[in-house]
Amino acid sequence: MNNFREKCEEVARKLQDYYKTEDGWTVAKKTKDGATISYRTSNEFDGYLYKGECMIDAPPATVFHYVDPLPDGPRGKWDSDMKKIEVIDWLEEPELRVNRACTASACMGLISPRDFVDIILTKETDSYISTNGVSVTYEKCPEEKKFVRGFNHPCGLICEKIPGEPNRTKLVSLIQPDLGGMLPRSLVDQAIPGSMAAFFHRTKECIKEKRSCK
Repeated sequence: MNNFREKCEEVARKLQDYYKTEDGWTVAKKTKDGATISYRTSNEFDGYLYKGECMIDAPPATVFHYVDPLPDGPRGKWDSDMKKIEVIDWLEEPELRVNRACTASACMGLISPRDFVDIILTKETDSYISTNGVSVTYEKCPEEKKFVRGFNHPCGLICEKIPGEPNRTKLVSLIQPDLGGMLPRSLVDQAIPGSMAAFFHRTKECIKEKRSCK
């Protein structure tokens, strides 16, 4: 358990470093509702680190409630990319857990359903609320034939608090997934920015309408 916490604390440090480093990013997509998706070469694997950013007119705690991947939270209802979210184990409730997330197929079925088993640490500071996760091999959660097991390199969501504006939040998503299987790199690179843009759009819409449905 201590090793898992240490691993997640290291992830949290990496995510803050990723977020605060301004150089080296290439913009992949900008949306009408204010989201910007950028990427740069990952230091963790032979792929890209993706960063999504968007301002949301809601307090950080509200935004975090909507995006935190918990089975009994709104995320499992409104995020159509998530077919299933489950907590395999609470290691230190409510901060540290082992999560399993199952994703839908993508790109008209060219990317088959995936599942990811991650340790996730929730942190709150004076500046932000965040999830900080990385994939692990976990005995209680073996691979299933109907899913390709993916691997999330250090990833997370940051709900940044805006000084003097308690009802606004800068939502940041940092991901660098290895989807596994024999997927062409170009297909993955094409799919991720669009998926991230849709995530921000749905988050804003659900919070605006105060709903948790898809």
